[in-house]
Amino acid sequence: MYITVVVISVAAIYLLSGVIFAQMITHAHRQAIVHTPAAYGMDYEDVTFKSQDGLDLKGWFIPGNADKSIIITHPFPFNRHGFLKRNQGWLPLFKTDVDLLKTAQQIHAAGYNVLMFDFRNHGESQAGITGIGLNESLDVIGAVDYLKTRFSAVAHQIGFVSFCMGANSTLIAMSKLKADFKPVKCVVAIQPVSALVFVRSYLKATFTRLSLVLIPLVDRLVQGFGGYPLVEMSPLGYCADVQVPVLYIQGKHDPWTELEDIQSFYDATPNEKVLHLIEDKMRRFEVYNLIGEQPEKVLAFLGKYM
Repeated sequence: MYITVVVISVAAIYLLSGVIFAQMITHAHRQAIVHTPAAYGMDYEDVTFKSQDGLDLKGWFIPGNADKSIIITHPFPFNRHGFLKRNQGWLPLFKTDVDLLKTAQQIHAAGYNVLMFDFRNHGESQAGITGIGLNESLDVIGAVDYLKTRFSAVAHQIGFVSFCMGANSTLIAMSKLKADFKPVKCVVAIQPVSALVFVRSYLKATFTRLSLVLIPLVDRLVQGFGGYPLVEMSPLGYCADVQVPVLYIQGKHDPWTELEDIQSFYDATPNEKVLHLIEDKMRRFEVYNLIGEQPEKVLAFLGKYM
């Protein structure tokens, strides 16, 4: 009887853990919008535009140089201004606040317009299923279309500063619609990651290697909730189609990835590219903050190609 109870309990924990992680991947808890560009002295407009598949996406347009715009795309499960650990809901998986508005401030101070928006199922945008870049690439296409429409009367250049899932989304979008992305001149891709690599690394670093037994269950449940197989949620198969210069940035000691993953993206990218590995012992979210605190490399890259 005792053994039966133990077996049933372990099975229940296994199933519940799988459901929690799968639900988090496909329908992450939304972070509330609690900061705006005004907190950093920037004028802005609230904007709404459509993703390529017709979802309403909410964002901010911060006016600067009328001829050049930078689109900032956020990580999972953030929103356009960043991430607050106190707003995670009942499952606090991450322990570091991230402020993407510092990055926006630095880019804006360099003279660019800045467009920040919430991906589907994040922030204030319309509900959808998260695809760790596959579905969100349609949101990136919508953002580029928005700027092309807004600046249809002038020659306009677009660049990207894209974080994690945002970087995945940008690279995938550029592969899907090469011709329509002619205004895009360059991409800064900060810690893009394959979903399977992230799940495997996160579980191993946060819990124990024993937790890796969850991966097959999580994979099946993600698909059952309407998502994609973990192995498919990766920008790797799309990087060969990216025809603009790319600056890849990765924390070398990030415990939630494997360096072979970003190296594979870099190797697959055919044109001008840079891989910058941050040597300091920084965790993943700390690298996100570093971009706004030490933006020189990013700004130099944008300035070279914009």
